[in-house]
Amino acid sequence: MRPRLAYQPGDSFLHRLHPLVKAGWLLLGTVLVFVLHSPWWVLLLLGLVLAAFAAGRLPLRGVRGLGLFAGTALFLGLLQVLFVREGRVLFQLGPFAPTAAGVEAGLYVAGRFLVVVLLSYLFVLTTEPAELAYALMRAGLPYRYGFALITALRLVTVFEQEGLTVYRAQLARGVRYDVRSPRRFLTLGRQFFLPLLVSALSKVDALAVSMEGRCFGKYPRRTFLRQVRFRQADGVALAILLLVVAATALGLYSF
Repeated sequence: MRPRLAYQPGDSFLHRLHPLVKAGWLLLGTVLVFVLHSPWWVLLLLGLVLAAFAAGRLPLRGVRGLGLFAGTALFLGLLQVLFVREGRVLFQLGPFAPTAAGVEAGLYVAGRFLVVVLLSYLFVLTTEPAELAYALMRAGLPYRYGFALITALRLVTVFEQEGLTVYRAQLARGVRYDVRSPRRFLTLGRQFFLPLLVSALSKVDALAVSMEGRCFGKYPRRTFLRQVRFRQADGVALAILLLVVAATALGLYSF
């Protein structure tokens, strides 16, 4: 089975970086890729993101869903190459005559899409959900919302396993999922999601009873078992982030 799109434990600089600082870099990179209008700047950002994956010792090969996003980026780029007819024609191959502007537009659109996706991957793979929630709560987020965030992120893996269990149980009982009839598809969907919904409701009910038994929400503030500390390296990364933001704002104002 391919690795899930979830936190991958590690000891790299990116893993040790404060979650809120990483969130700031994620937001900055997402904004930059839409602010910069040159394909070469977008490709430079893409190269930096790939270098960050290498620095974090995170193998891209085999990560679930990445092939789909890469294919989508290639498709978006080819659309630009096919339909943008401005600029100098690079070569002629029958009706296919790509132009320089079309190639640049294809690189820009595909690179921008990949940068946004890979930045999100990088954040998810190097940030433990509990640390992110604890950092948000330490920053002022009410702990009820922080607990809801942690619970939602942890239940994703639980429901994934539940869905796999239901799928295998139905296959063992002779249910066929290769039927292409729309009516059969709706029937299979109902048969698959109904036991999954019942299981989810039972788990949520047990969680609610457990929270009531522990007087959750009685006190306005709470203590934290784990501490997410702001270190010197986080300060350096935050300072660089602010410098990049200031330089970007100055460059946009100048132009």
